[in-house]
Amino acid sequence: MNSLSTPKYRLLLAAVLAVLMLLTRSNQLDWTEVLPSASLAVFFLAGFYLHSYIGLIVFSILAFGIDYWVVYFGAEGCFTSAYGYIFIGYAVVWQAAKWAGEHQQLHQLAGAIKIITVALLSISAAFLISNASFYLFSGNFSDLSLVDYVARVLRYYQSYLSAPLIYLAVAGVIHLLVHKRNAELELSQ
Repeated sequence: MNSLSTPKYRLLLAAVLAVLMLLTRSNQLDWTEVLPSASLAVFFLAGFYLHSYIGLIVFSILAFGIDYWVVYFGAEGCFTSAYGYIFIGYAVVWQAAKWAGEHQQLHQLAGAIKIITVALLSISAAFLISNASFYLFSGNFSDLSLVDYVARVLRYYQSYLSAPLIYLAVAGVIHLLVHKRNAELELSQ
C-alpha cells in the first residue's frame, strides 16, 4: 500500500514520470549519455503508485511516440518486427509493480525486500522478453546460434537491471522521507 491516494498527487506523479521518460529515453539529448533510460523504472513506479491500466496505456503510447520521433528525425532507433514485444515486457514490470503497490508497504523491511525482489524479477523478465523476441523475430540473427546470441546479450544485463534499480532506489528514498514526514505530521496533530 502507498500514500499517494489523492488524484492531485497521482497526476503530479504521472507528470513527473512522463518528463523523466522524455528526458532519458531519447538519445537526441546530450544528457542521455549520463542519465540512462528511466523507462523501466517509470513503468514500475506507474504500476506501483498509479495502479490504473490507463497509466500503462498512456506510458506505452509515450514510449512509442518518443521512439517514433527519434527514428523520424534520423537518430538511431530499432523498429523491427520484434519491437512490439518490448511493451509486453513493460506490461510485466507494470503488473508486478501494481501487485507490489497493492500488497506491500515499502516502509516496512519485509515489504521493502518483497518490492525489491519483485523489481528484480520483473525487470529480468522484461530483459528476457525483449531479447528473446528480438532474436526470434527481428530477422537480424538467422546466422547466429542461440548460444552465441545469449553470450552477446548477457553483457548488457547488468546495465539493463542497474539503471532502473538506481531510479527506483531514489524513488524509494523519496517515498520513505515522505512517509516519515506524514507520520510526524500526524503525531503533531
